[in-house]
Amino acid sequence: MTPRERMRALIRREPIDRIPYQFGGPRGATFAAWRRQGLSEEQQRQWSRLLGEDGFAGVGKFYTGLHPLFEERVIEEKGNLRTWVDGWGSTRQDAIRQPTTGFATRRWIEFAVKDWDSWKRVKERLDPHSPERTRPLTAAELPPHLGPDNYGWHPPGGADWRDSVDACNNSDLPVRLVVPGIYWGIRDLTGMLQLSYMFYDQPDLVHEMFEYWAWFLMELLDEALGHIKVDIMMLNEDMGFKKQAMMSPPLMREFLLPNYRKLYRFFHDKGVDTLVMDSDGYNNQILDVLYPEAIDGIQPIEIAAHNDPEEILTNYPGIHIHGGVDKRELRFSREQLRHEVAQRYRTAWRYGGYIPHVDHGVPPDIPLRNFLYFVELARGFCNREDLDTYDPPCELEQQLGPIEAMFEPGSAIASAYGMDEEDDHGL
Repeated sequence: MTPRERMRALIRREPIDRIPYQFGGPRGATFAAWRRQGLSEEQQRQWSRLLGEDGFAGVGKFYTGLHPLFEERVIEEKGNLRTWVDGWGSTRQDAIRQPTTGFATRRWIEFAVKDWDSWKRVKERLDPHSPERTRPLTAAELPPHLGPDNYGWHPPGGADWRDSVDACNNSDLPVRLVVPGIYWGIRDLTGMLQLSYMFYDQPDLVHEMFEYWAWFLMELLDEALGHIKVDIMMLNEDMGFKKQAMMSPPLMREFLLPNYRKLYRFFHDKGVDTLVMDSDGYNNQILDVLYPEAIDGIQPIEIAAHNDPEEILTNYPGIHIHGGVDKRELRFSREQLRHEVAQRYRTAWRYGGYIPHVDHGVPPDIPLRNFLYFVELARGFCNREDLDTYDPPCELEQQLGPIEAMFEPGSAIASAYGMDEEDDHGL
């Protein structure tokens, strides 16, 4: 089977030759730690090829932020802290010199949307038909950027979807398109706390914003989905906390469900096979409201947030999930690691529709050699090796250089904010 055939069959609960090879993505901080544990620059550059992962075909650029951006301006710089207004109109505080690769140290002070007037000013910059949303931009077309990364900015580059039509439609890889969902999109403009108040204090405004974001996504993607066959549409939401969702079920039914119904019909009418929500945290309340009429699947099934892949597959028949390998268990002995991984693949083979992988970004406290052992173990389980007896050959580990230092949790936050024991800058 090709990877695309395999993915489609797995989601539909049809026979497959093996489970797709997916393991989870290391963060920038993780690669930085692993480079000191024997990972070469070339191995990092060819990471997916080194592991033999099954990939996806991308559709191209779809920028969903503000355009044109607001003018950035600095309010104050003190020590290593910069207080400033970013291109989305939010007031932020960032570390000027970031201490940890891949983790931007920041906090938000005020968000752009607080009421109807501020929403109207932002809405003017959310025209889904702006050509800059789908075409590559050069650095010269954008103003200078003060942030430590591209979050809250309009990054240059990208590929025009019009140049990807033939490649996607003829690809042996599953075609996946990822954009911010409704809660995520509006929360980035209001802040989570303020949005939580607005459900009660300004419900008409929230209805307007949620409805607009659903319309915005459909208008932005309509032409491209008319030309490209997309297998998996993923909406990033991150609307779960440790034991519950960030919106209560009644709020989801009032504000979210009607708009997700629109999106669900739209995407499936456009030929999308599967609509998946990406939400960290506890997922069951979300599924109680949205599955099966408004989403087909969810990921990454974080175990620390009290998710259970077997429970989800039992209680929500036909659902597609991926993730669910407890990242915390990969830090310790290989026996403990093996127990965790085997139980997830046991569930995957029993129920179908499930691809186990690390249940969010792979953190730097997982030793590199443990992760590579996990990869080879998982590949064996994907290939139907015996869950009780299989032990991988550890060939990847043999390709590493010597260990210089293991990762030790340090004082990155204190370093970022320039704090010492007597000076916390009020934080």
